[in-house]
Amino acid sequence: MELTTIILLIAAVFPAVFFILYIDMIDSKKPEPWQMLLLAALVGAAMAFAVIKSGLPYLPEKFQISEQHSILECLTIGFLGVAIPAEIAKWGSLIIFSAMNKHYDEFLDGIVYSVCLAMGFAWIWSVWFMTEAVDTSSFEIVEKCIYIIVILVPIHLASSTIMGYFFALAKCGNKFRNCVLALLLPTLITGVLCTLFFILGDNWEFYIIAGVLLPILSLISYSQIFGLKKMDEEG
Repeated sequence: MELTTIILLIAAVFPAVFFILYIDMIDSKKPEPWQMLLLAALVGAAMAFAVIKSGLPYLPEKFQISEQHSILECLTIGFLGVAIPAEIAKWGSLIIFSAMNKHYDEFLDGIVYSVCLAMGFAWIWSVWFMTEAVDTSSFEIVEKCIYIIVILVPIHLASSTIMGYFFALAKCGNKFRNCVLALLLPTLITGVLCTLFFILGDNWEFYIIAGVLLPILSLISYSQIFGLKKMDEEG
């Protein structure tokens, strides 16, 4: 295996592994078995593979968007081609996984398993995204590594944290509303950011916008994580 391929695979996998280990460390009161975390990540990876291989007509090959595409076409691709199928797959997997998992017994577990599912999803998504960089220049390889580490995986992390938060709140009441929000808000976040990427490409304008939005989403995510952790400690 060439050194370039190894570097790309590490860049695609390492961020997802890091965030799984991080969320597991936060879940200190009743940690989940590592086998269940791994299983959740593998389920997420399987869902990503299914979404990518489903042949969705709106999914652009290798995320290459022509400048000839209109804003409406980019919205269609961003939501119908990426956000909606991806978030429905993660949301449906979380419902099934939590229902069949006897270890799902805390509020924080909603975020723990949502993040693991999303990181498994991000593994496959990142590897697929990186395959086009194997035969490109060193600069483009570095650029794509930065995009995955700084943008792609954090998007999955933020959207999955919000999904897990509202999914966990469904145990407290307003089940229908919270379950809808668990799907709607991550879909909106992913769809907007994907649309912006398809409109702007990997130019500096996109990184500036993402650089403003992602820290805000990260603060929201961290407050949700520690909010659920506090609920578990008080309960």
